Amino acid sequence: MEKIKNIPSRPGVYIMKDREGQVIYIGKAKDLKKRVSSYFQKRFIERKTEALVSRIDAIETIITDNEIEALILESTLIKKHRPKFNIELKDNYKYPYIKITKDIFPQLMKTRIKKDDGSLYFGPYPNVKYINRTLKTITDIFPIRRCGRKFEAGKVTSPCINYYMGKCICPLSGKIGSAEYRNLVDQVVLFLKGQNTQLLSQIKREMEQEAEKRNYEKAIYLRERFTALKKILEDQKVSTEGGEDQDIFGISNIRDTSNVTLLIKRGGKLVGKRDFLVTNPSGEEDVLGRFLALYYAGSSEPVLENRQPSQAEFPDEVPVASPKEIILPFRVEGMLTLKSFFQQRYGKSVLLCIPQKGMKKRLVDLANKNAVQKIKEQLFRYNPQSSLVELKNVLGLSRIPRLIEGFDVATLLGSFSVASMVRFRDALPDKKSYRRFKIRFVSEQNDVEMLKEAVARRYQRLVNEKKKLPDMILVDGGKPQVNAVNGVLEDLGLSDIPLIGLAKQQEEIFPHGERDPIVMEKRSDALRLLMAIRNEAHRFANTYHVKIRGKEAIFSKLKEIPGIGNALLEKILSSGVPLNGDVSHEALKKIEGIGEKRAQQITRLLREMKRNPGEK
Repeated sequence: MEKIKNIPSRPGVYIMKDREGQVIYIGKAKDLKKRVSSYFQKRFIERKTEALVSRIDAIETIITDNEIEALILESTLIKKHRPKFNIELKDNYKYPYIKITKDIFPQLMKTRIKKDDGSLYFGPYPNVKYINRTLKTITDIFPIRRCGRKFEAGKVTSPCINYYMGKCICPLSGKIGSAEYRNLVDQVVLFLKGQNTQLLSQIKREMEQEAEKRNYEKAIYLRERFTALKKILEDQKVSTEGGEDQDIFGISNIRDTSNVTLLIKRGGKLVGKRDFLVTNPSGEEDVLGRFLALYYAGSSEPVLENRQPSQAEFPDEVPVASPKEIILPFRVEGMLTLKSFFQQRYGKSVLLCIPQKGMKKRLVDLANKNAVQKIKEQLFRYNPQSSLVELKNVLGLSRIPRLIEGFDVATLLGSFSVASMVRFRDALPDKKSYRRFKIRFVSEQNDVEMLKEAVARRYQRLVNEKKKLPDMILVDGGKPQVNAVNGVLEDLGLSDIPLIGLAKQQEEIFPHGERDPIVMEKRSDALRLLMAIRNEAHRFANTYHVKIRGKEAIFSKLKEIPGIGNALLEKILSSGVPLNGDVSHEALKKIEGIGEKRAQQITRLLREMKRNPGEK
């Protein structure tokens, strides 16, 4: 399938859907790319998976930081969606539960049948190996009984082997009272519920009480339990103890398209992920701020201009509601207005957080990773091999264009311009070969001249250094851009390199020398490849926006210093001097137009902003 090549080699959960968009299978993997690819390797396909593979129309992924998180999330999603093929692919068994019976001396067991019998059930768990490991961990730390003997039959005179291995205290032998055993069972329940802080506190308290009573043997026993339990508890982001209701947002932008990813946590557990693909042709900068206003105002389908249908992992999951906390990747406009809105609509306040470190920062990073992955899925939806063959045939090239370079330009902060060059080798990004060009010789806002400068500098250098030239060049634009760039290539003696332009309105292809543009099917692999190159060049040019986003607030403050305007700001940005509290005024003095006095003013301002980051 097309989408497999864009799936990351990271831990996570994969969600398979049919043509109707129904979830038909959910799985977890340590390596998503490897696991999903295995479904489509014919020699490995078992009969029981053939029916599934034949119905797969789309594959969604949710990235996690480790396999344990993926496992917990997989369980949550399966319980929510109950996909048909999850059951069929596991030999039609029901998912197992961990059961604690309601006996006088409760038994810990695994079962696939959930009854209304007063027992406690935890699960279901889709991974049998995991449930077996969990049961082993419990009995290693908490010596609760697992045998099926009945207390009504009388006291047991011959304990099972678990007793002699120290994994069961054999309550049926009468060596422990029901109250003490019940306390042990309650600790197991806390463990299975994930209430680890409470559990550790309880064991520590009991340990201290036994030590005060000078029951040192019992205190040491409890200390060993405390130490063993603390060692195995892994810091989890997907399933935390705090019980917070949080909405965590991430965003990724390519050209006039943004993907906003929302991770939904309820009761401390990640219960949903939604992706909203939004087009923004007006170029509005505060896409996320606008999105939040529309989303929480009551629309479950946020719209900027020319909205695309939202991509929702959980269409029936959690309605738009007031979380206790909204975690954002950066500051957006209208944050105070948003807080006031929550107070008026829901009668309670909401915390808006832009974390810099710790658990919340990791959650935001996770949302951003998923947003980036979603954008990649939208961009690189083509077959690499067939796209190149099709491109050769459509353009009438003498050979397959295995090496393609694409160009774009971007203007930052209204004045600072940069061009980008991306290289695709065998239809895939060759990122180590990407280049940026700070525009030096074009002062006015003229994209065509900027493009000419970047192309001239790129290929003059390749010619001088006798390095490999591309098989084809792609520029963002139509005939004006193509003709201008061809003039540069002719001057360099490189006019034999195939040159095309891709216009973004109708995605028309403008080969140099052709009178009319070529219009290809939207689903064409060749067109999708060209769009991917064009969009990647745009993304690479505009990553400067990401790098300097934090600098915009600094620039705003710097403009308050008399005599500092856009021209000086451009010189500061071009100089490469780091804009942080550690910069010396000596380094600033070397920048033309700054001088001693302004350098000292800038230094004081930057140090003050570093001490009080919230005042940016």
